[in-house]
Amino acid sequence: MRTSLKLVALLLATSILFGCNDSAAPQNPTAQRSAFNLADATYFNEFVPCTLGSESSPEKMNQMIAEWKTLINSEALDGGWIYLPASEENTYPAGAWWELQWASKESADEAWEQWGQDSAAIDWTAKYESVLSCDAQNRNNFEAVFPVDADEFGEFSDSGYFYSEVLLCRYEKGADKNDAKEFLNSYTEAVRASDYQGTGYHFGNYYASDNTDADFLWGEYTNSKPSYDRVVELFARDVEPTQFPLFSEFASCKEETDKYNGWTVYERDESDSSTDFTRM
Repeated sequence: MRTSLKLVALLLATSILFGCNDSAAPQNPTAQRSAFNLADATYFNEFVPCTLGSESSPEKMNQMIAEWKTLINSEALDGGWIYLPASEENTYPAGAWWELQWASKESADEAWEQWGQDSAAIDWTAKYESVLSCDAQNRNNFEAVFPVDADEFGEFSDSGYFYSEVLLCRYEKGADKNDAKEFLNSYTEAVRASDYQGTGYHFGNYYASDNTDADFLWGEYTNSKPSYDRVVELFARDVEPTQFPLFSEFASCKEETDKYNGWTVYERDESDSSTDFTRM
């Protein structure tokens, strides 16, 4: 892989976007939350496949991200999250992911070009190549929407940690992303009518532009694995009976989820927050 491609790949430090908000915030009563507006909740997100290098460690990852944050263009980047595999049964068992969120594809392309010409970024990439190696040439582009705020159902660790499971889904019966989007308000209402408080639950739908594995991804995020287990119980009791029949009208998903331990590494509005890969 060419050095320039590696440089750009490691720029992708990234959620949700669907990303996890680590700060505590006042909880608004569920009844006061209105249906989300897709016009205000659509992002351009990119995922890059990565692998951990021979010198990778939580401490090295902390050092790498701290130095990376001094190099990025904070005006162009909205958010960044890193996902490390939490299961050997994932679609790509050894694969990690670096997600990057932008306001548009144009802003992403411009930032990538600038990064590839930055001498300090070149030095940084060479320094940390044995910690995390990514393949920018095979990055995946998505239109992403996030109907639930990251802080609506509880707080996250100040380490930036979150637990995530991702469903790979296909459209059925001639459906498309418009059908998938129309379902989101119904699903969100069912979640808010349950008892998800304290789990940190939020979710994102990622609509693929050109992806061989899935037409869209359904990503779910909580503040811990036990919180996710709690969400699974609540879903089966309160959400699945009404929402699964509706979902099945336009899509089906791979039965097994891909499981990840994730960290928020950058949020524009929380630029002073720190990431700690030694804590979960």
